[in-house]
Amino acid sequence: MKAAEKYRRIFGSMSHLKDQISWTNGLSNMVEFLAWEPQRILGISKKQYVRQIIEWAVHPDLEGKNLEDIEQSVIKNINLKMSESEQLETYSTQTLGICDAREAVRRVKFFSEDYLNKEFDIFLSLCGDVYLDLFYQQFISFEPNRSWSTHGNSGMFENSTELKAMYMDNLAYNHQANVLVANELKLAGRKNPDQILKYCLMYEHLLEKGFIEQGTKFLLLFIGGDALKQNKQTLVDRELALCHKRPRKYQHLLRTELLEIVEHLEVASISWSAFIEFNNRYLAENDTCQVEQKLLQGFHKSLESKSFMQLAV
Repeated sequence: MKAAEKYRRIFGSMSHLKDQISWTNGLSNMVEFLAWEPQRILGISKKQYVRQIIEWAVHPDLEGKNLEDIEQSVIKNINLKMSESEQLETYSTQTLGICDAREAVRRVKFFSEDYLNKEFDIFLSLCGDVYLDLFYQQFISFEPNRSWSTHGNSGMFENSTELKAMYMDNLAYNHQANVLVANELKLAGRKNPDQILKYCLMYEHLLEKGFIEQGTKFLLLFIGGDALKQNKQTLVDRELALCHKRPRKYQHLLRTELLEIVEHLEVASISWSAFIEFNNRYLAENDTCQVEQKLLQGFHKSLESKSFMQLAV
């Protein structure tokens, strides 16, 4: 039985992007992220961690020692490494090495783009359709009709669609308006050199598998430390130039069918600061309930605490 089948048997699946996924799935997705990326908790990869423990356990000084003595020696070494890596400043840029639980939380909360993605998944799944209509109408035209569903990069999405060629951050889909928005989140980093073409590959896959409808409008929205400085054509030309330089690696991104999707794709961007400004205008101009106010303001507070916002990197 394939891994995707095992996942679907245990956790279920979806058959179309219009399927509504509960915001509570965002919590299990967070656990999933940490379970698949134990380096975030251990401080180093699991393989490195195991190898380090073995090296300590077979050290010549422990030759002939009983299990209890070896265990105590290993624990002492682990505690020493955790003490050495612990940081007492919120935004200390030291984020490597075996760490304790407090240091692990500091690293993901303030420095991890993956962790931000999971926060955004929960945030977007709780946003009302009126908010999503107004937010996305800044970048793509459609008739508002309050019919949004959102999807994070989770086991549910990956094992339902069986998309292996790329990993997305977050999707917002409006079935009635036939609009798909791919939200690509960045802390302060740049877009990947082949990212636009890979999102077109995702669109093609979702269309072939019946997760979206024919003629679905497609917006790729970058949300990051700064807005993009180049237009779509310049960005696409650079990606195509890269692919032509390495055709053996990127031939799957140079197919005519994919380039046709590129033609219809819309690309836009917004900075996190501008995102917060939009939300503040939305709160000021709309009759929002207390729950929605707390949702937006709470996400603002988390964003403003991130290292890239505080360190101006």
